[in-house]
Amino acid sequence: MFVHYPIALGATSVLADTAALVARLPSLLVLGQWSMAIAAAGAVIAAIAGYWDMKRDDLADETHELVHLHLKSGLVLLTALLVAAVWRWSLAEPTLFYLVFAWILLAGIALQAWMGGEIVYAHGGGVAAAGQGTAPEEEAKRPSRELYSLLSGGTKDSKQHDR
Repeated sequence: MFVHYPIALGATSVLADTAALVARLPSLLVLGQWSMAIAAAGAVIAAIAGYWDMKRDDLADETHELVHLHLKSGLVLLTALLVAAVWRWSLAEPTLFYLVFAWILLAGIALQAWMGGEIVYAHGGGVAAAGQGTAPEEEAKRPSRELYSLLSGGTKDSKQHDR
């Protein structure tokens, strides 16, 4: 539930700041500044809730590995969001360098959101299995397995985790 705030507000901040500079709408600068600050605060809460969830869930090995990857990348993004929030508050209006950083951060947030969705919807992490997926299990898990394999150096055989 908490993860939606840093995702939505991070995107709102980057889009508002970009639009403010491109379309010369200075009123959007305040929106960009506040949205980034609240996104960073929301990310702190989401990280704490996610860590607590990970510690209490009984996850399959494959899902647990994905959750750890999600945790590690999330800590990097949390740090980047905190840096972006402090940086944005130090600026009257965003610089080009800040906006490049913010857009890269937004891409990371989008990837992190996708990975979290894969953990929940393709692997069933944190939810009771309902057996109501629209794709066969192998097909549903393929994208996250390929990402994990790519990021871990391709050393994992994706079939070894099937139960």
